[in-house]
Amino acid sequence: MLYTDGLIEAPGSDLDSGLGRQRSHALALAHEPLHTLCDQLSARMPPGSTDDIALLALRLPVR
Repeated sequence: MLYTDGLIEAPGSDLDSGLGRQRSHALALAHEPLHTLCDQLSARMPPGSTDDIALLALRLPVR
């Protein structure tokens, strides 16, 4: 997964908190289809963020 800082930055919060929040959300959504995972990660951003978000997720097939 690649993303811009807008996905993890929130007003009044440090980057470590944002990374932890994103990690928790991503783990909870890992079983979902990629479009759902991306939609839900961006929807779970704390209110008040005005930064833009770009998110790219890739799932490799299991061999």
